[in-house]
Amino acid sequence: MSQRITIDPITRLEGHGKIDIFLNAAGNVDRAYFQVPELRGFEKFAEGRPAEDMPQITSRICGV
Repeated sequence: MSQRITIDPITRLEGHGKIDIFLNAAGNVDRAYFQVPELRGFEKFAEGRPAEDMPQITSRICGV
């Protein structure tokens, strides 16, 4: 039988966030889901840019 652990809301995060952790019968993590329901929007202006530029661009965005 698996067990589910939910952390909601996540603190130290701008906006809302939630983590669902599913443990297997042995008590080890089987699956984990991190959810942020709000659209941040920065993903759109990152499309098509070189991957090498992303650390510099995204490090200036507050939050996750």
